[in-house]
Amino acid sequence: MNLIILKYGILIGALLATTLYVSPALNPLAAPSGDQNSSEIDAQSIFAFGSQVFYKEVSKPGNEYMQTSVQGYSQNLVPTDADNQNYTSSWQAGVADFVAGYNQCTSALFDLASVPSMQTAKEKMAVCDEFANGESEMTRGRGEFALAKGSASPATDSGFTIAMVLEQVDEIIQSSDDADTACMKAVLADHNHDSAGFSASLKDAQSAVQDMQRVYPELQVLSSDFT
Repeated sequence: MNLIILKYGILIGALLATTLYVSPALNPLAAPSGDQNSSEIDAQSIFAFGSQVFYKEVSKPGNEYMQTSVQGYSQNLVPTDADNQNYTSSWQAGVADFVAGYNQCTSALFDLASVPSMQTAKEKMAVCDEFANGESEMTRGRGEFALAKGSASPATDSGFTIAMVLEQVDEIIQSSDDADTACMKAVLADHNHDSAGFSASLKDAQSAVQDMQRVYPELQVLSSDFT
């Protein structure tokens, strides 16, 4: 089993559906004249049947690679209108949360550099809260992207895009967690009047944020929504 077989199966389904719409008199599955809704139901039934056959084949031993490739996707190889609506809703929410969290984390680095000049411990800890809250928002966005994948077909462009987005998102979130950890170490070093320790932890946070900034443009290549 591979993606060529998957797309070939979808093509057959599309041709059958086309036959339903343009040649009802030649197709025993077609609806009677004047009943337009029935032909739509029949078309969806064909696509649903094709999806069931495909996933049944994928589940067999020896197809572990394909099982991994389609994991987390919708069971509909041809997305329904509901699938498309759910995808769009989850995608938009995911982008909004993720971008907001990313911006909060990257801007927090500038505040971290100013920690030694801050007057209170509360101010200093608030900087680490910026990193933590940013990571939390990105993680929430990641959850929305996972929901979007669950409404996408592995055979569509959106299905490919969401899989690639999730890979980059996971890498950025890991780096944000590293930045958050470095922030806490820096604040603790400052509290202990350890200037060398503070500088080292600040450098670690800077490196983590730079990793985030290195990966983020890859998201922008995948979708202009990340600009």
